[in-house]
Amino acid sequence: SSYFGPSFSRAQEESQTSKMSQVEDESEVPASLAAEEEDADHEDDEEDEEDEEVDKEDEPARSKAAVPPAPVKKTKKDSLDKKRFKTSTKAGLCFPVPRLRKSLKEGGYAKRIPIGGAIYLTAVIEYIVAEILELAGNSAKEQKKNRIIPRHIQLAIRNDEELNKYMSNVTIQGGGVIPNIHTVLMPNKNQPKGGAAGASGSFSQEY
Repeated sequence: SSYFGPSFSRAQEESQTSKMSQVEDESEVPASLAAEEEDADHEDDEEDEEDEEVDKEDEPARSKAAVPPAPVKKTKKDSLDKKRFKTSTKAGLCFPVPRLRKSLKEGGYAKRIPIGGAIYLTAVIEYIVAEILELAGNSAKEQKKNRIIPRHIQLAIRNDEELNKYMSNVTIQGGGVIPNIHTVLMPNKNQPKGGAAGASGSFSQEY
C-alpha cells in the first residue's frame, strides 16, 4: 500500500464495499423470492383444501343422483283427469266434455257418439248457464244481495223473453212467482161506483 500510495488503498476499499453491497443485495433478493414462493405454496394448499371440501359436499348429491327415483304408478283416475282437462282446455270450455259424452253414451241416443257432438252440447249448456247466472247476478245486485238464491234465478228467467219461452214448463223450487195482477181483476176507472153497485144489487134481487 505504501508503494502504490493512498489512492490505491482507497480504490481497494471502494471495491470491497461495492462487493459487500452486491452480496447483501443478492442475499435480499432470494429472501423476497422465498417469501413469495411460500405465499404461493400456502395459497395452493388452501385451494386444495377448498377443493376437498367441495368434493365432500358433492358426494351426497352424487350418491342421490346415482340412485334412480322410484317409479310413480299412474292410476286410472289421474289419466282421466288429465284427459278431461286436456279436452276441455282444447275446446276452450269450463264444463267437462268427457262427462257429458259419457252421459250421452249411457242414454243410448245413438250407437256412436263422436267427440264433436259432446263438445257442441257442452258449449251450449255452458252458454245457457252463463246467461242465467249473469241475469241472476244483476237481480241480486238490484236487491243489494251478495248471494244468488233461487228467487233471483226465477226473476232472471221470467223477466227474459227467450229464457221464459225456453223454460216455460220448468218449475224452480223456492223461486216464488212473478208479481203480477191480471187486468180483469183491476178496478175499472171509467165505471162509476154507484152504478156498479146498483146493477149488482138488481141482479141479486131478480134471482
